[in-house]
Amino acid sequence: MAQNLSTVEHIYACFGQGDVPGILSKLSSDVSFFNAADPSVAPFGGTFKGKEGVAQFFTALGTTTQTTLFQTSNFVENGREVSNDVVHSGQVLANGQPFEVTAHFVWTFNEQGEVIDWTSSGDFSSLNAAMATS
Repeated sequence: MAQNLSTVEHIYACFGQGDVPGILSKLSSDVSFFNAADPSVAPFGGTFKGKEGVAQFFTALGTTTQTTLFQTSNFVENGREVSNDVVHSGQVLANGQPFEVTAHFVWTFNEQGEVIDWTSSGDFSSLNAAMATS
């Protein structure tokens, strides 16, 4: 099962390089992505379905924010799940407002080693406030 952890690390490497197709290649066609940001202020908040939905998530994230820090830690692999903590800092492009998110991500895999679900939780209040003022 260490392959699932390796896949998550690969996805983070792709994210750091802006390689969305590389991320999508590790997802099942019916993947579900849930970002805990408030969808009423953040276009990348809420649930996104399928690879097309995940591509929309990353497009919205990349066109509205600039990441200055994306730090992962505390990886735990348990069966078909990998979880980890994240600190994500940056600024909202529309208004320059800074944000810092402290989150917990859970990645769930199918038998083929593809991500079928990604869920974030944590403190998104700084991001929500920064997005709301744009």
